[in-house]
Amino acid sequence: MIIKVLKKIILFSKINFRLGLPEKNNLLLFDELHSSVLRKIIKKDFNILEVRSKNLYFWIYLKQIIFFDFSFRTYCKNYIKFTSPKVIITFNDARYQMYELKPFFKDIKFISIANGIRWERWFKINKKLWPKILSCDYIFVINKYFIPKYKKIIKSNYRLLGNFTNNNIKIKKTKFKKQFLFISQVHENPKVGRDHFMHNFHTKLLKLINLYLLHNNKKLHILLRRSNKNPWQKIEINFYKKILKSNCVFHQSIKLQKKYEIMDKFENIIFTFSTMGFEAISRKKKIAAFPPHKVNNLILPNKYLASKYYFGWPANYQKSYNFFSSKNLNINEVSRVLRNVNNCSQSKWNKKYYNMIKDQCYFDKNNDSIRKLILKLIRTKN
Repeated sequence: MIIKVLKKIILFSKINFRLGLPEKNNLLLFDELHSSVLRKIIKKDFNILEVRSKNLYFWIYLKQIIFFDFSFRTYCKNYIKFTSPKVIITFNDARYQMYELKPFFKDIKFISIANGIRWERWFKINKKLWPKILSCDYIFVINKYFIPKYKKIIKSNYRLLGNFTNNNIKIKKTKFKKQFLFISQVHENPKVGRDHFMHNFHTKLLKLINLYLLHNNKKLHILLRRSNKNPWQKIEINFYKKILKSNCVFHQSIKLQKKYEIMDKFENIIFTFSTMGFEAISRKKKIAAFPPHKVNNLILPNKYLASKYYFGWPANYQKSYNFFSSKNLNINEVSRVLRNVNNCSQSKWNKKYYNMIKDQCYFDKNNDSIRKLILKLIRTKN
């Protein structure tokens, strides 16, 4: 009993309180992540229920203190009751706490936006760890192939969107023809588990890509994950320099929009499993995909990623994907894929291969489908 009391006191001490009270608003953002994106989509004011900062309104939390209930879910319920929203939205589909709240507010519409590619491990783990009863009114996903996976965890009405960040960025013309841009996926800890495997996989892949580029007198352009304000950027750059020496050019930006603009400049995009690689498809880029599956003596740890990992998962694998992707990591296969993509004209790509894989990531310009749904639900009388 004493231990439970001490835990609650410690939890209480970590809360940041703010005075005053929030104003009532028809729209509530659950989790402050991507608040700027929502503002750009609807161009209206809304409340934010801060999940990460634990910056809570004291006068809403006071009742919980009296009853010695420090539960964040209780605070969420009280906050929602006080602000009376018609719509609650999140841009983080991993926030299962929001789905738990839905049964308490049947008259409020809950919307969840998937914020990237999810792999088999994500669905398996969450199915075990998340509460059994989860529901939401609308969930927007990156493509139709993920819907059956989500349905096993969350009861909802599913709609297609693509990636909301990608949808907000205007597509610009290609400037660098016959050049390759690699979407960086360097991880922080190369010594254990998934990161260890990915470190070894990327090391071998990059060596083979470099052999092809050197033979064709080309450099590899690399879109870095981190900006120069991130201390991990130096580690990321050194990783590539150790393998590629001087045969690479780095591109970086603090602003996410600029990263898409950099990607738009290049005709050919190389990626392993990044969400941005799939977004490149929706921007009609020619892609070379090298998914990290079993490769010679490098065996993918099934508990970390998809057990049947290949390009396009969870869609059924198609032999026609072999033109721009590979299941084997050797110089012949890597060269073949890069040569196919580089020699394929943009018009041929658009007619044959883009049409083949366009369902992997939709492009909903300016996220019109989200905006229209929110405005419709806000206007609806309860």
